Amino acid sequence: MEIREELLEGDIYRISLDGRMDIEGVASIEKCFAELAGQPHERVAVDMSAVPYMSSIGIRALLINAKAVSRRGGKYIILSPQPEVLDVLKVSGIDQLITICADLDEAGKVLAGN
Repeated sequence: MEIREELLEGDIYRISLDGRMDIEGVASIEKCFAELAGQPHERVAVDMSAVPYMSSIGIRALLINAKAVSRRGGKYIILSPQPEVLDVLKVSGIDQLITICADLDEAGKVLAGN
């Protein structure tokens, strides 16, 4: 799993994931997610456009990370999941707990509170 982090316009902190969110992939992103929990970012977008597969451990990692951001008053969204991953998120009900945005424009509006 490759991870890229960047601060975008509108103070959106984007974490771009590239690879499978299976047990090995999640192990490589746990440190990044743990560090994020201690950072002051209030608007977090996890870009999943390059994630072709997600298992239940990936769902767990997203939920834990979203909860940590929410606990400190931040907003957390999932950005641009591939169709197969989007299906997994919907079937598992994650879309009822974490907002899923199709693109960065939509994410910016959601994270800004519009």
